[in-house]
Amino acid sequence: MKLLLFDIDMTLVSTGGAGIRALDRAFDAVFGLADALEGVRPHGKTDPAIIREACANHGVEDGPATRQRILGYYLRFLETEVGESETYRVLPGVLDLLGYLRAPDVVLGLATGNVEAGARIKLARGRLNPHFLFGGFGSDSEDRSEVVRTAARRGQAWRGQPIAPHETWVIGDTPMDIEAGRAAGFNTIAVATGTYGADELDEAGADCVIPDFLTGRDQFLRSTGIE
Repeated sequence: MKLLLFDIDMTLVSTGGAGIRALDRAFDAVFGLADALEGVRPHGKTDPAIIREACANHGVEDGPATRQRILGYYLRFLETEVGESETYRVLPGVLDLLGYLRAPDVVLGLATGNVEAGARIKLARGRLNPHFLFGGFGSDSEDRSEVVRTAARRGQAWRGQPIAPHETWVIGDTPMDIEAGRAAGFNTIAVATGTYGADELDEAGADCVIPDFLTGRDQFLRSTGIE
């Protein structure tokens, strides 16, 4: 039995910056701050961590109630931004790979820094939600490694049986995805479709690095033993 846990942004889809625009609008709605995310590098971070960093940069309150207000506005704006994004796309090879992975001995889930509602909005436009019935999310923990562990626990509960760590793979496009997967004791695959190059992802300790799911599909399948 194989458990494959996928990141979302720049791993499965590109929203064309919809998430950043929605968070900027949320900070403007709550604090009257324009371009609040300027200077924040969100890649690989959880939504709560991104919000915390932006609050610190601007010296504004960062408490549970404030964070919930920001997330409430964010989700409202995110649906609009994703729906209207002219450059939203499912990344190369993703649909074919997910179709191939619909097998009795393969379990697919998410391990993403997005809060769950935001993750579902981002996947909905690409019609990817039916492939992922569970996951670990930024709404579960600010810590990416705990997000991964949560995803793995839910995957085993959903399947109704244990799945060994050596049969579990964390797939993402940033060193933080790889570091979280390694910290949780799982295998890792890095896909160089985001802002990090193959060398950087290899240096982060990925067990396998591929350029994308189109040209790297065979390598992906060999690495996971799904051929």
